[in-house]
Amino acid sequence: MTISKARQAVDMLLAAMFCQRNPDRRQHSFMYNKPGHHSFAGGAGFEVNYDNGCLLRAALFMRRNAAPHLHSLSVGDVEKALTDFISSSFWIIGNEAWDGCLLGSGRETDVSFASFVSASTKDQLTEAISSSDLFVEPRHLFAFPLVVVQANQEFQCSSFFVVQPEGLTLERLPPGYVAIDILSSSFPPFGKWDGARNSPASWLGVWAGTLEVAKRNRAAILGALALLPHRMERYQFSMRRMFGGLSTFDGSLSMTTSDPHTPALSENVVIGEADHTWLAVLDEKLISPTKVDKRQMRALEYFYRAWLPDPTRRFPILFGALDAIYGDAGRATQSVIDAVGPVMGDGYDYDRLKMLLGLRASVIHGGAPNVYESSDYHRYYERYEEDATRDLDLIVARCLQTVVFGSTMQERPHTHAALIKQHTGRDV
Repeated sequence: MTISKARQAVDMLLAAMFCQRNPDRRQHSFMYNKPGHHSFAGGAGFEVNYDNGCLLRAALFMRRNAAPHLHSLSVGDVEKALTDFISSSFWIIGNEAWDGCLLGSGRETDVSFASFVSASTKDQLTEAISSSDLFVEPRHLFAFPLVVVQANQEFQCSSFFVVQPEGLTLERLPPGYVAIDILSSSFPPFGKWDGARNSPASWLGVWAGTLEVAKRNRAAILGALALLPHRMERYQFSMRRMFGGLSTFDGSLSMTTSDPHTPALSENVVIGEADHTWLAVLDEKLISPTKVDKRQMRALEYFYRAWLPDPTRRFPILFGALDAIYGDAGRATQSVIDAVGPVMGDGYDYDRLKMLLGLRASVIHGGAPNVYESSDYHRYYERYEEDATRDLDLIVARCLQTVVFGSTMQERPHTHAALIKQHTGRDV
Protein backbone atom coordinates (compact mmCIF):
# COMPACT_ATOMS: atom_id res chain seq x y z
CA MET A 1 0.00 0.00 0.00
CA THR A 2 2.81 2.42 0.90
CA ILE A 3 4.60 1.79 -2.41
CA SER A 4 1.37 2.36 -4.32
CA LYS A 5 0.73 5.66 -2.53
CA ALA A 6 4.38 6.64 -2.92
CA ARG A 7 4.19 6.05 -6.67
CA GLN A 8 1.06 8.19 -6.88
CA ALA A 9 2.90 10.94 -4.98
CA VAL A 10 5.86 10.74 -7.38
CA ASP A 11 3.58 10.92 -10.40
CA MET A 12 1.80 13.96 -8.97
CA LEU A 13 5.08 15.68 -8.12
CA LEU A 14 6.59 15.10 -11.56
CA ALA A 15 3.38 16.36 -13.15
CA ALA A 16 3.80 19.58 -11.15
CA MET A 17 7.42 20.16 -12.26
CA PHE A 18 8.32 22.19 -15.34
CA CYS A 19 11.49 23.58 -16.89
CA GLN A 20 9.98 26.80 -18.14
CA ARG A 21 8.87 29.73 -16.02
CA ASN A 22 5.27 30.82 -15.92
CA PRO A 23 3.27 33.34 -13.83
CA ASP A 24 1.34 30.42 -12.32
CA ARG A 25 4.51 28.61 -11.26
CA ARG A 26 6.89 29.08 -8.36
CA GLN A 27 10.62 28.95 -9.01
CA HIS A 28 12.84 26.73 -6.92
CA SER A 29 16.60 26.94 -7.50
CA PHE A 30 19.01 24.66 -5.66
CA MET A 31 22.35 22.85 -5.77
CA TYR A 32 22.35 19.06 -5.83
CA ASN A 33 24.81 16.21 -5.72
CA LYS A 34 24.81 12.48 -5.20
CA PRO A 35 25.01 11.51 -1.52
CA GLY A 36 28.58 10.93 -0.42
CA HIS A 37 30.07 13.35 -2.96
CA HIS A 38 31.65 16.57 -1.76
CA SER A 39 29.41 19.55 -2.39
CA PHE A 40 32.10 21.24 -4.46
CA ALA A 41 33.02 18.15 -6.45
CA GLY A 42 30.69 17.73 -9.39
CA GLY A 43 27.72 19.51 -7.83
CA ALA A 44 25.27 21.26 -10.11
CA GLY A 45 22.59 23.88 -9.90
CA PHE A 46 19.08 23.52 -11.30
CA GLU A 47 15.80 25.41 -11.40
CA VAL A 48 12.45 23.66 -11.18
CA ASN A 49 9.23 25.57 -11.77
CA TYR A 50 6.29 24.10 -9.86
CA ASP A 51 2.75 24.51 -11.11
CA ASN A 52 0.88 25.93 -8.09
CA GLY A 53 -2.31 23.95 -8.61
CA CYS A 54 -0.57 20.63 -9.23
CA LEU A 55 1.73 21.09 -6.23
CA LEU A 56 -1.27 21.92 -4.06
CA ARG A 57 -3.00 18.70 -5.10
CA ALA A 58 0.15 16.72 -4.34
CA ALA A 59 0.36 18.29 -0.87
CA LEU A 60 -3.29 17.52 -0.13
CA PHE A 61 -2.75 13.94 -1.26
CA MET A 62 0.24 13.62 1.09
CA ARG A 63 -1.63 15.03 4.09
CA ARG A 64 -4.31 12.39 3.60
CA ASN A 65 -2.21 9.38 2.62
CA ALA A 66 1.37 9.73 3.86
CA ALA A 67 3.01 9.85 7.33
CA PRO A 68 0.63 10.86 10.15
CA HIS A 69 2.71 13.84 11.28
CA LEU A 70 1.89 15.60 7.99
CA HIS A 71 -1.68 16.01 9.26
CA SER A 72 -0.35 18.52 11.78
CA LEU A 73 1.42 20.65 9.19
CA SER A 74 -0.10 23.42 7.13
CA VAL A 75 -0.54 22.76 3.42
CA GLY A 76 2.23 25.28 2.76
CA ASP A 77 4.62 23.35 5.02
CA VAL A 78 3.78 20.09 3.24
CA GLU A 79 4.44 21.76 -0.11
CA LYS A 80 7.84 22.86 1.19
CA ALA A 81 8.59 19.34 2.44
CA LEU A 82 7.83 18.01 -1.05
CA THR A 83 10.04 20.54 -2.84
CA ASP A 84 12.81 19.88 -0.29
CA PHE A 85 12.53 16.17 -1.04
CA ILE A 86 12.92 16.83 -4.76
CA SER A 87 16.00 19.02 -4.27
CA SER A 88 17.65 16.47 -1.95
CA SER A 89 16.82 13.57 -4.30
CA PHE A 90 17.38 15.41 -7.57
CA TRP A 91 20.54 13.41 -8.28
CA ILE A 92 18.21 10.51 -9.15
CA ILE A 93 16.56 12.40 -12.02
CA GLY A 94 19.30 14.94 -12.74
CA ASN A 95 20.60 13.50 -16.02
CA GLU A 96 17.12 13.01 -17.46
CA ALA A 97 16.10 16.47 -16.25
CA TRP A 98 19.00 18.11 -18.08
CA ASP A 99 18.27 16.14 -21.24
CA GLY A 100 14.54 16.77 -21.04
CA CYS A 101 14.86 20.49 -20.40
CA LEU A 102 17.57 21.05 -23.02
CA LEU A 103 15.69 19.06 -25.63
CA GLY A 104 12.47 20.73 -24.67
CA SER A 105 13.87 24.26 -24.85
CA GLY A 106 12.96 24.48 -28.52
CA ARG A 107 9.57 22.84 -28.15
CA GLU A 108 6.43 24.79 -28.70
CA THR A 109 4.64 22.74 -26.05
CA ASP A 110 5.54 23.21 -22.42
CA VAL A 111 5.63 19.75 -20.82
CA SER A 112 6.08 18.53 -17.25
CA PHE A 113 8.83 16.25 -15.97
CA ALA A 114 6.31 13.42 -16.01
CA SER A 115 6.56 13.32 -19.81
CA PHE A 116 10.29 12.59 -20.03
CA VAL A 117 11.38 10.94 -16.76
CA SER A 118 11.75 7.20 -17.46
CA ALA A 119 9.82 4.45 -15.69
CA SER A 120 12.99 3.07 -14.05
CA THR A 121 13.87 6.50 -12.67
CA LYS A 122 10.33 6.92 -11.37
CA ASP A 123 10.80 3.59 -9.57
CA GLN A 124 13.99 4.90 -7.93
CA LEU A 125 12.27 8.09 -6.88
CA THR A 126 9.34 6.06 -5.52
CA GLU A 127 11.69 3.98 -3.40
CA ALA A 128 13.37 7.13 -2.09
CA ILE A 129 10.13 8.88 -1.10
CA SER A 130 8.62 5.73 0.46
CA SER A 131 11.60 5.44 2.85
CA SER A 132 11.77 9.18 3.61
CA ASP A 133 10.17 11.10 6.51
CA LEU A 134 7.30 11.86 4.18
CA PHE A 135 6.05 8.27 4.48
CA VAL A 136 7.96 6.92 7.49
CA GLU A 137 7.06 8.69 10.71
CA PRO A 138 10.27 10.16 12.17
CA ARG A 139 10.92 9.81 15.89
CA HIS A 140 12.65 12.75 17.54
CA LEU A 141 12.84 13.71 21.20
CA PHE A 142 11.71 17.15 22.31
CA ALA A 143 12.55 18.01 25.93
CA PHE A 144 10.58 20.75 27.70
CA PRO A 145 11.91 22.15 31.01
CA LEU A 146 9.20 22.48 33.67
CA VAL A 147 9.36 24.77 36.70
CA VAL A 148 6.22 23.91 38.71
CA VAL A 149 6.06 20.14 38.12
CA GLN A 150 8.03 17.95 40.51
CA ALA A 151 8.59 14.30 39.61
CA ASN A 152 9.07 12.49 42.93
CA GLN A 153 8.46 9.24 41.06
CA GLU A 154 9.58 9.42 37.45
CA PHE A 155 7.29 8.15 34.70
CA GLN A 156 8.30 6.85 31.29
CA CYS A 157 6.20 5.37 28.49
CA SER A 158 6.30 4.99 24.71
CA SER A 159 5.29 8.55 23.84
CA PHE A 160 6.60 10.73 26.69
CA PHE A 161 8.34 10.84 30.04
CA VAL A 162 8.30 13.08 33.13
CA VAL A 163 11.58 12.86 35.02
CA GLN A 164 13.67 14.65 37.62
CA PRO A 165 16.23 17.28 36.57
CA GLU A 166 18.99 14.65 36.39
CA GLY A 167 16.73 12.26 34.49
CA LEU A 168 17.64 13.37 30.97
CA THR A 169 20.11 10.50 30.74
CA LEU A 170 21.73 8.90 27.69
CA GLU A 171 19.44 5.87 28.09
CA ARG A 172 16.45 8.15 27.48
CA LEU A 173 17.94 9.94 24.46
CA PRO A 174 18.13 8.78 20.85
CA PRO A 175 21.37 6.97 19.90
CA GLY A 176 24.47 8.94 19.03
CA TYR A 177 25.04 11.11 22.12
CA VAL A 178 27.84 10.79 24.66
CA ALA A 179 28.02 11.82 28.30
CA ILE A 180 30.08 14.95 27.64
CA ASP A 181 27.25 16.26 25.40
CA ILE A 182 24.64 16.38 28.18
CA LEU A 183 24.25 18.35 31.41
CA SER A 184 20.79 17.19 32.38
CA SER A 185 20.21 19.37 35.44
CA SER A 186 20.28 22.64 33.49
CA PHE A 187 18.51 24.26 30.59
CA PRO A 188 19.84 24.13 28.00
CA PRO A 189 21.03 20.59 28.84
CA PHE A 190 24.26 20.89 26.87
CA GLY A 191 27.64 20.05 28.32
CA LYS A 192 29.27 22.74 26.22
CA TRP A 193 27.37 25.99 26.68
CA ASP A 194 28.71 29.42 27.55
CA GLY A 195 25.36 31.20 27.83
CA ALA A 196 22.94 31.58 30.73
CA ARG A 197 21.61 28.41 32.34
CA ASN A 198 18.34 27.77 34.21
CA SER A 199 17.47 24.94 36.59
CA PRO A 200 14.27 22.98 35.79
CA ALA A 201 12.28 21.18 38.47
CA SER A 202 11.61 18.37 35.98
CA TRP A 203 11.73 17.47 32.30
CA LEU A 204 8.84 16.60 30.04
CA GLY A 205 10.23 14.58 27.15
CA VAL A 206 7.94 14.05 24.14
CA TRP A 207 8.66 11.69 21.26
CA ALA A 208 7.20 13.03 18.00
CA GLY A 209 7.82 13.33 14.29
CA THR A 210 7.75 17.12 14.21
CA LEU A 211 7.87 20.03 16.61
CA GLU A 212 4.20 20.79 15.86
CA VAL A 213 3.15 17.31 16.99
CA ALA A 214 5.39 17.55 20.05
CA LYS A 215 3.82 20.86 21.08
CA ARG A 216 0.33 19.45 20.60
CA ASN A 217 1.12 16.41 22.76
CA ARG A 218 2.84 18.64 25.34
CA ALA A 219 -0.40 20.65 25.57
CA ALA A 220 -2.48 17.51 26.15
CA ILE A 221 -0.06 16.19 28.81
CA LEU A 222 0.10 19.50 30.66
CA GLY A 223 -3.66 19.89 30.28
CA ALA A 224 -3.98 16.60 32.17
CA LEU A 225 -1.54 17.81 34.83
CA ALA A 226 -3.65 20.96 35.21
CA LEU A 227 -6.53 18.73 36.37
CA LEU A 228 -4.59 17.64 39.46
CA PRO A 229 -4.46 20.79 41.65
CA HIS A 230 -7.43 21.59 43.86
CA ARG A 231 -9.77 23.92 41.98
CA MET A 232 -8.89 26.76 44.35
CA GLU A 233 -5.18 26.27 43.60
CA ARG A 234 -5.35 25.65 39.85
CA TYR A 235 -5.46 29.39 39.16
CA GLN A 236 -3.61 30.56 42.25
CA PHE A 237 -0.39 32.03 40.90
CA SER A 238 2.73 33.51 42.43
CA MET A 239 5.52 35.82 41.33
CA ARG A 240 8.08 33.02 41.19
CA ARG A 241 10.66 33.24 38.40
CA MET A 242 9.67 31.17 35.35
CA PHE A 243 11.36 30.21 32.12
CA GLY A 244 10.50 28.13 29.06
CA GLY A 245 12.13 26.73 25.96
CA LEU A 246 12.82 23.33 24.49
CA SER A 247 15.74 21.16 23.44
CA THR A 248 15.56 18.97 20.35
CA PHE A 249 17.42 15.67 20.05
CA ASP A 250 17.21 14.65 16.38
CA GLY A 251 20.78 13.53 15.73
CA SER A 252 22.10 16.94 16.70
CA LEU A 253 21.64 19.26 19.67
CA SER A 254 19.52 22.39 19.38
CA MET A 255 17.49 24.61 21.66
CA THR A 256 15.03 27.48 21.47
CA THR A 257 13.64 29.76 24.15
CA SER A 258 9.93 30.33 24.67
CA ASP A 259 7.34 31.42 27.17
CA PRO A 260 7.04 29.18 30.25
CA HIS A 261 5.14 25.96 29.64
CA THR A 262 2.94 26.42 32.71
CA PRO A 263 1.73 29.40 34.72
CA ALA A 264 3.58 30.26 37.94
CA LEU A 265 1.55 28.15 40.35
CA SER A 266 1.87 28.93 44.04
CA GLU A 267 2.37 25.23 44.81
CA ASN A 268 4.18 22.63 42.73
CA VAL A 269 2.31 19.79 41.04
CA VAL A 270 3.98 16.69 42.50
CA ILE A 271 4.01 13.45 40.48
CA GLY A 272 4.12 10.29 42.58
CA GLU A 273 3.71 6.58 42.04
CA ALA A 274 -0.08 6.85 42.37
CA ASP A 275 -0.13 9.02 39.23
CA HIS A 276 1.43 6.36 37.03
CA THR A 277 -1.94 4.67 36.41
CA TRP A 278 -3.59 7.70 34.83
CA LEU A 279 -0.37 8.66 33.03
CA ALA A 280 -0.44 5.21 31.40
CA VAL A 281 -4.04 5.88 30.31
CA LEU A 282 -2.89 9.18 28.83
CA ASP A 283 -0.09 7.42 26.91
CA GLU A 284 -2.57 5.00 25.33
CA LYS A 285 -4.92 7.79 24.29
CA LEU A 286 -2.17 10.03 22.89
CA ILE A 287 -1.22 7.40 20.32
CA SER A 288 -4.73 6.03 19.78
CA PRO A 289 -6.16 6.45 16.25
CA THR A 290 -9.79 6.39 17.40
CA LYS A 291 -11.94 9.47 16.96
CA VAL A 292 -13.17 9.51 20.55
CA ASP A 293 -9.63 9.46 21.97
CA LYS A 294 -8.50 12.18 19.58
CA ARG A 295 -11.41 14.36 20.73
CA GLN A 296 -10.48 13.78 24.36
CA MET A 297 -6.88 14.80 23.68
CA ARG A 298 -8.13 17.96 21.97
CA ALA A 299 -10.22 18.68 25.05
CA LEU A 300 -7.09 18.45 27.21
CA GLU A 301 -5.33 20.82 24.82
CA TYR A 302 -8.16 23.33 25.30
CA PHE A 303 -7.94 22.93 29.07
CA TYR A 304 -4.20 23.61 28.88
CA ARG A 305 -4.79 26.74 26.82
CA ALA A 306 -7.27 27.90 29.47
CA TRP A 307 -4.63 27.64 32.24
CA LEU A 308 -4.47 31.43 32.38
CA PRO A 309 -4.67 34.06 35.12
CA ASP A 310 -7.38 36.08 33.34
CA PRO A 311 -10.81 34.42 33.70
CA THR A 312 -12.26 36.49 30.85
CA ARG A 313 -9.77 34.85 28.46
CA ARG A 314 -10.22 31.47 30.12
CA PHE A 315 -14.00 31.37 29.84
CA PRO A 316 -14.51 30.88 26.06
CA ILE A 317 -11.63 28.39 25.83
CA LEU A 318 -13.21 26.16 28.47
CA PHE A 319 -16.31 25.90 26.30
CA GLY A 320 -14.03 24.56 23.57
CA ALA A 321 -13.00 21.75 25.91
CA LEU A 322 -16.63 20.84 26.61
CA ASP A 323 -17.50 20.86 22.93
CA ALA A 324 -14.47 18.66 22.14
CA ILE A 325 -15.63 15.84 24.40
CA TYR A 326 -19.40 16.23 24.22
CA GLY A 327 -20.33 18.51 21.35
CA ASP A 328 -22.72 17.46 18.64
CA ALA A 329 -22.78 19.85 15.69
CA GLY A 330 -26.52 19.41 15.26
CA ARG A 331 -27.47 19.96 18.92
CA ALA A 332 -24.43 21.43 20.62
CA THR A 333 -26.00 22.86 23.79
CA GLN A 334 -28.40 19.98 24.38
CA SER A 335 -25.75 17.30 23.90
CA VAL A 336 -23.48 19.00 26.46
CA ILE A 337 -26.32 19.37 28.98
CA ASP A 338 -27.29 15.71 28.57
CA ALA A 339 -23.70 14.59 29.17
CA VAL A 340 -22.72 17.00 31.95
CA GLY A 341 -25.82 16.48 34.13
CA PRO A 342 -25.00 12.90 35.26
CA VAL A 343 -21.38 13.86 36.00
CA MET A 344 -22.20 16.91 38.13
CA GLY A 345 -25.25 15.56 39.94
CA ASP A 346 -28.40 17.25 41.24
CA GLY A 347 -26.68 20.53 42.05
CA TYR A 348 -26.43 21.27 38.34
CA ASP A 349 -29.88 20.64 36.95
CA TYR A 350 -31.09 21.30 33.41
CA ASP A 351 -32.02 24.94 33.98
CA ARG A 352 -28.71 25.80 35.62
CA LEU A 353 -26.63 24.14 32.90
CA LYS A 354 -28.73 25.73 30.17
CA MET A 355 -28.26 29.18 31.68
CA LEU A 356 -24.51 28.62 32.06
CA LEU A 357 -24.14 27.38 28.51
CA GLY A 358 -26.26 30.28 27.31
CA LEU A 359 -23.38 32.52 28.32
CA ARG A 360 -21.36 30.92 25.55
CA ALA A 361 -23.56 32.47 22.88
CA SER A 362 -23.27 35.84 24.58
CA VAL A 363 -19.45 35.77 24.73
CA ILE A 364 -18.51 33.82 21.61
CA HIS A 365 -21.10 35.23 19.22
CA GLY A 366 -20.57 38.90 19.94
CA GLY A 367 -23.11 39.60 22.65
CA ALA A 368 -20.45 40.85 25.08
CA PRO A 369 -16.68 41.41 24.80
CA ASN A 370 -16.14 39.35 27.95
CA VAL A 371 -18.27 37.28 30.29
CA TYR A 372 -18.51 39.97 33.00
CA GLU A 373 -20.22 42.37 30.62
CA SER A 374 -22.96 39.92 29.78
CA SER A 375 -26.33 40.43 31.43
CA ASP A 376 -26.61 36.63 31.68
CA TYR A 377 -23.56 36.59 33.97
CA HIS A 378 -25.35 38.92 36.41
CA ARG A 379 -28.54 36.84 36.31
CA TYR A 380 -26.56 33.63 36.89
CA TYR A 381 -24.94 35.13 39.99
CA GLU A 382 -28.31 36.35 41.27
CA ARG A 383 -29.97 32.98 40.86
CA TYR A 384 -27.20 30.60 41.98
CA GLU A 385 -24.94 32.86 44.07
CA GLU A 386 -21.88 31.46 42.29
CA ASP A 387 -19.47 32.90 39.76
CA ALA A 388 -20.17 31.42 36.32
CA THR A 389 -16.45 31.30 35.45
CA ARG A 390 -15.65 29.25 38.56
CA ASP A 391 -18.60 26.97 37.90
CA LEU A 392 -17.52 26.38 34.32
CA ASP A 393 -13.97 25.51 35.40
CA LEU A 394 -15.31 23.05 37.98
CA ILE A 395 -17.60 21.42 35.41
CA VAL A 396 -14.94 21.09 32.71
CA ALA A 397 -12.32 19.75 35.11
CA ARG A 398 -14.66 17.16 36.60
CA CYS A 399 -15.92 16.05 33.19
CA LEU A 400 -12.38 15.64 31.86
CA GLN A 401 -11.32 13.70 34.96
CA THR A 402 -14.35 11.41 34.58
CA VAL A 403 -14.49 10.96 30.81
CA VAL A 404 -10.77 10.77 30.00
CA PHE A 405 -9.39 9.08 33.10
CA GLY A 406 -12.32 7.49 34.92
CA SER A 407 -11.45 6.40 38.44
CA THR A 408 -7.68 6.57 37.82
CA MET A 409 -7.47 10.34 38.48
CA GLN A 410 -8.67 12.33 41.44
CA GLU A 411 -8.31 16.05 42.08
CA ARG A 412 -5.78 16.72 44.84
CA PRO A 413 -6.93 18.04 48.21
CA HIS A 414 -6.01 21.64 48.91
CA THR A 415 -2.40 21.90 50.06
CA HIS A 416 -3.43 23.89 53.12
CA ALA A 417 -6.84 22.30 53.75
CA ALA A 418 -6.14 21.59 57.43
CA LEU A 419 -4.91 25.13 58.08
CA ILE A 420 -7.94 26.66 56.34
CA LYS A 421 -10.32 24.51 58.40
CA GLN A 422 -8.49 25.43 61.60
CA HIS A 423 -8.99 29.12 60.97
CA THR A 424 -12.39 29.15 59.24
CA GLY A 425 -14.04 25.96 60.37
CA ARG A 426 -14.83 25.15 56.74
CA ASP A 427 -13.71 22.31 54.50
CA VAL A 428 -12.34 23.25 51.06
